[in-house]
Amino acid sequence: MFTTLNQSLAFHQSPEAFISSRLQELSAKKSGSFLSTIGEASITEASILNRQVHIVSSYRICRDILKADDLQTLESITSPSSNVLGSNIFSIGPAYRQLMKDWFGEQNILLEDAQVHTQHKEAWKRQTASLPADLEPQIRRIAREFITSTFLPGKKIDLYETLKTLAWRLLLSAFLALDADENNDIFEKVEQAQEELLRGQFSLFPVSINALFFQSARSRGLRARQLLQQILSKHIQMQNPARCPLLRRTEVDRDDIANHCLLFTSSIANKALSSLLTATMMNIFLMPNQNLAALLATQPEETRAVTLRSILLETERLSPPVVGVMRRVEEDIVLKDGTAGKGHMVSNGHDVWLYFVGAARDESVFKDAQKFHFDRFMSDATPHGFAFAAGRKTCLGNDTVRMMVFVVAEEMLKANIELRGEPQSEGVQVWLGWKATTGPQAIAKDLKQLPCQRPRLPVWVEVSETR
Repeated sequence: MFTTLNQSLAFHQSPEAFISSRLQELSAKKSGSFLSTIGEASITEASILNRQVHIVSSYRICRDILKADDLQTLESITSPSSNVLGSNIFSIGPAYRQLMKDWFGEQNILLEDAQVHTQHKEAWKRQTASLPADLEPQIRRIAREFITSTFLPGKKIDLYETLKTLAWRLLLSAFLALDADENNDIFEKVEQAQEELLRGQFSLFPVSINALFFQSARSRGLRARQLLQQILSKHIQMQNPARCPLLRRTEVDRDDIANHCLLFTSSIANKALSSLLTATMMNIFLMPNQNLAALLATQPEETRAVTLRSILLETERLSPPVVGVMRRVEEDIVLKDGTAGKGHMVSNGHDVWLYFVGAARDESVFKDAQKFHFDRFMSDATPHGFAFAAGRKTCLGNDTVRMMVFVVAEEMLKANIELRGEPQSEGVQVWLGWKATTGPQAIAKDLKQLPCQRPRLPVWVEVSETR
C-alpha cells in the first residue's frame, strides 16, 4: 500500500522525473533499456492510484493506440495468443471515470466508448462545425482589446498569469457568450467555481469531509460543481443563438450543451490554453538567437500565415499542455516499437498511459527531436504531435483552440511591441526545445506538469515598442 501511495505522489509531483527514474531502475536490471523519456522511445510500469499502469513514450505505439479503431494494421500492437485483435482493444470510460465522472458527469463524450461515443461525437462535430469561423471575429476583438490595454510599453508582466486572464475571457466568451466587463458577476462566479472544482479534483486527499469547522478540498470542489451546473443550465437556456455561436445549430439539445460547457469552460481547459499561449509567445518573442517576431514582420501575409502555423504546430509538439491520456486494455496485448526482443506484455484490465511529452521527442520519428525548429511543419509530410490526441478521440475543440492561439499571436504581432526577458531556468528551456535536457531533475524543479504543463515560477517580461 505504501509503495503504491509513494508512486502516486511521486508521479503527481513530476511525471517526467518519475518515469525517468523508473526507467533508470529498469536499466540497472536489463541491459540496453532506455534511460530517459525525453528523446527516447520507452515503456515502464508503475502502480498509480491503485492501478497497474504501463506508461508509453514511443511515438509509434502512442499513434497506434490512439488510432486503434481506425487503422487496418497496427504495427506496434499484437496479440500474444493469436493473430487477431478484438475490435475494441482499448476503452476510455473505465480509465477516466475514477478521475472525471464525479466532476464532469458520465454522459460526456470524454467518458464514452464504442457506438455511443461515435454517435454522440458526430452530433457534436455537426454542432461545432462552423464554430471556429463564427467565433473568429469576437476572439480577435477580445484579444486586440486585451493586448492594447495590458501589454503597455514600459510595463513588466508575468506572462503566464497575464495570458491566463486572457484565456478565461476567450473561453467564457466563446462557449457562454460572457463578457468579463458586461457580465462581471456571473463571469467571476464561473471562474472562481471552476478553480474550486479543479482543486477538489486534483487534491492529494481525495476524501469528502463536511464538518462544522472543516471541509476537505474534494467536498468544496463537489459543491462548486453543483453551483456551476445550476449557473450553466440557467445561463444556456436563456441565451439567444444570435449572440452565442455554440447554440446556432440544434444537433444537440441545450441540456447536453450545458453539461459539456462544464468541461469546455473548466479550469483544466483554461490552464491548457494558457500553457499553449505562453509557450507560443515565448517562442515568437523570447527565443535566444532567433527573433521570430522580426522574421514574421518581414514576410508577406500569405507566407507569414504558413510560418506562424508551423510555429504553432512545433510548439504543440514540444510543449503539449496536457502531458498524456489514458486507456484501459480489454485483452492481453504485446507492445513493440520495432526494437529487438519479445516486446512488452500488457495484461487485460491494465491501463496504458500515453506520455505525449516523450512521444513527441522520439528521435526515431523526428529529426533533431529535442530542438525547436520553427519551419519543421512548413511541409505537410511531417507527422504532428499529440497535443489534441488523435483518432476518434481527437479533442473536439482542437480547431477552435488553434484558431484562438493563431489569432492571439497575430494580434500580438500587429501591436508593434517587443517582449524582453529570458527564462533562466533550465527546465523551461528544455520544455520549449531551446536546449537539450541534462536530466529529468530540471523538469521536476522548473515545471508543473499536472494537470497542465507550465513554468513553476513567473516568466517576467518587459514590454517595449518595436524599434
